[in-house]
Amino acid sequence: MFGFPIPRRHSRWLFLPCLLSSMVLVACLFGVLGCGGQSGLLPGRSVTFTTKDGVTLSGKVFGAGQRGVVLAHMNGRDQTGWYGVAAELAEAGYLVLTFDFRGYGTSSGARGAAGMVEDVRAAVAEMKQQGARAVVVVGASMGGTAAIVEAADDELAGVVALSAPLTFQGLDAEPYVSKVAAPQLFLASEEEQGAADTQKLFQLANEPKHIALVLGGDHGSDILKGPGAAMAKETLMPFLRDCLGE
Repeated sequence: MFGFPIPRRHSRWLFLPCLLSSMVLVACLFGVLGCGGQSGLLPGRSVTFTTKDGVTLSGKVFGAGQRGVVLAHMNGRDQTGWYGVAAELAEAGYLVLTFDFRGYGTSSGARGAAGMVEDVRAAVAEMKQQGARAVVVVGASMGGTAAIVEAADDELAGVVALSAPLTFQGLDAEPYVSKVAAPQLFLASEEEQGAADTQKLFQLANEPKHIALVLGGDHGSDILKGPGAAMAKETLMPFLRDCLGE
């Protein structure tokens, strides 16, 4: 089991508000309170890579090292929505890859859930080509659903699902979540509709698993920008450290 404690409620792991001082520290690290602003964020470098079914995906790599984090975007967005978080994670010492799912942003192919799992798998492979020895996939909404399905058939160091729905356009995570061997972290806002699916996925997942329900009603990657951002990151960062090491 991981070394970071999250208090129990009703015999489940749930995130509770931590001391204000630690929240401010994490908020400063990510710039959400303007501590240092955005001036120190590291720029990314553009890459392209190809899925097994021949679709060319666009991505951007941030940082360096062997601790890899893949960020999979939510529906209606593209990889640019992750750039701030990616740069901040790179400053924290991680090698980070954002990418556009097929049909989104500047990636080729047609949109559709059928190829999303292959897109995540190709992103993980690209992360390893970039030098990562271990990879955690962080997926927002549909990206979280795809990450769970992909992780059931891949060796990952961890999976983080932010507001992941049980199903997205026919892609069903429910039969797969219990097959994931990697540690899983489920994040959602208390007031969003996706919180129910997050709790269901958590219940179906195997140990080691963690769940955090944070303040507000933000969905997907917006959780890391809204009123629950500091709380969410206080859970995310220890999870990444335990999965990928210092």
